Amino acid sequence: MKVKDFKMYSEISETPDVFSRLINSEAQFKQAAEKIKARNITNVIILARGTSDNAGHYLKFLIEVKLGLPVGLASPSSVSIYGAKVDFKDTLVIALSQSGRSPDLITFASAAKEGKALLITMTNNSDSPLANVGDLHIDLSAGLEVAVAATKSYSAELLASLLLVDSWIGNMSAGRSHLVDSSRECIANLGEVDSFANSLDAKREIVVIGRGYAYANAKELALKIQETSYIPVQGMSSADYQHGPIATLNSDSQVIVLSPSGMPKKALEDSMVRIRQSEPEIIWLGSNELALTKERVIKGSNQAKEEESTIIDAALIQYLTLGFAVKNGFNPDSPAGLSKVTKTL
Repeated sequence: MKVKDFKMYSEISETPDVFSRLINSEAQFKQAAEKIKARNITNVIILARGTSDNAGHYLKFLIEVKLGLPVGLASPSSVSIYGAKVDFKDTLVIALSQSGRSPDLITFASAAKEGKALLITMTNNSDSPLANVGDLHIDLSAGLEVAVAATKSYSAELLASLLLVDSWIGNMSAGRSHLVDSSRECIANLGEVDSFANSLDAKREIVVIGRGYAYANAKELALKIQETSYIPVQGMSSADYQHGPIATLNSDSQVIVLSPSGMPKKALEDSMVRIRQSEPEIIWLGSNELALTKERVIKGSNQAKEEESTIIDAALIQYLTLGFAVKNGFNPDSPAGLSKVTKTL
């Protein structure tokens, strides 16, 4: 089968329409902002698992940079397994989930409400248990997603995060409608990624690194390759990578560097000096600003703002994953041992 024969491809292709629906649903983000501003919020906790947890890293960075509030990632099992009673006074808990049906997320969200948190849920199912437990629900508007590997719903979580923060800081007037056209342009040129997918070697180490906003996509690309091509892949912050894992790097390694347009050069410069010392194969995804002539580049969005480029580039990592899985003879729509809804306790 060809790449375009898979449901994963058609769902990636729906991303511009998803973005259009989200941007046109401004009222739900304004309502969320009003609820937040009515409370004395001093910190934020993000509740998620899997792909949604990766999107949570984007939201975490966005809130810390734009609002200066400390943001943590929830440990659902502290409540669902260990029965912890946590004081959530003055805390905003944002729960991200495609299905809204994972028991541990629902249990933690309920405990957060009992602990006096303001609970905002973002799911792709407005009738889900998680959606119903929140003080306010934000509908991701991604529509039915059949392929097990989440694509358009992940991109929707990224954009919804940006729209929520826009509304929170009173920046909705700036608008994000240009991201719809940017997404369409990206989708129209996905075929340019085919040669990169075909050149990746499943028998050689693959490392994905990013930093800042791109850290979310680095983790997500690594996860997607693991679940669709069944090989271990590291997805790390370029800074964390230097604290030990870089020792495994050698000339046979393949390093995918996520560098969205608008990212400060200093975010990756020092890391790349150390990485290049081992002479691995380096593939850049996003901007070619730091790439050397011999290093391959998958051009991403040319948005001036890093937080926007990161959202658009998500479709590239999804398509790269799809092409790589098909090349390896796997069906990315139905990975072995996985289902669309993962129910963890």
